[in-house]
Amino acid sequence: MKGSSLTTQCICLLKRIGSKAERGLIRWLIETRGVSAAVRYLRNPNPHLSIDLLRAFGAEVGAGTTIKRSLRLDNVFQDGNSTGDFRHIEIGSNCYIGDGVYFDLANRIVLRDGAILSGQVSVITHADCNRSPYLAERFPRRSAPVRIEEGTWIGFGTTLLAGTTIEKNSVVAAESLVSKDIDSHSVYAGTPACKVRSLSSEK
Repeated sequence: MKGSSLTTQCICLLKRIGSKAERGLIRWLIETRGVSAAVRYLRNPNPHLSIDLLRAFGAEVGAGTTIKRSLRLDNVFQDGNSTGDFRHIEIGSNCYIGDGVYFDLANRIVLRDGAILSGQVSVITHADCNRSPYLAERFPRRSAPVRIEEGTWIGFGTTLLAGTTIEKNSVVAAESLVSKDIDSHSVYAGTPACKVRSLSSEK
């Protein structure tokens, strides 16, 4: 029993030392390399430090939120609407962000309290085909925030397009494509996502 307790204490000590060393490394990266180093780090982070790093560069993240592992951030500083930091991220309390979630930060991404993003979800805040004058004339650039309201559940591999709102207590099934607003208390599925069930009348 004593040996087991000692082993546990040693493991906890090693974790604290490792975490402290990694926090120091991250602080050094922030001071010397800036936001680009933070973007790269978040692709393969220590999940316990991801929220600290997001907040350090201007994101709002509420208490009790979990980021499982890799977070892919794009257009932090390369798009015309980029801020050069993480100010376009607003995450409420008790949210869950699964592994490999992709955030396009050309515009704001808002997650309200208790929202769940399963792994590999993509949140796209802009569309731009400016390399082709022919297509750009027919499909002008669009940039708009994406809002994911409280108590929602976005299934694995789903893509949310610019300007969409997922209303509260709704579900979007895995591998769906959301191109229009999602009603509250509803289940949506498909490409494009369509309502398949209402939850408001269920007990």
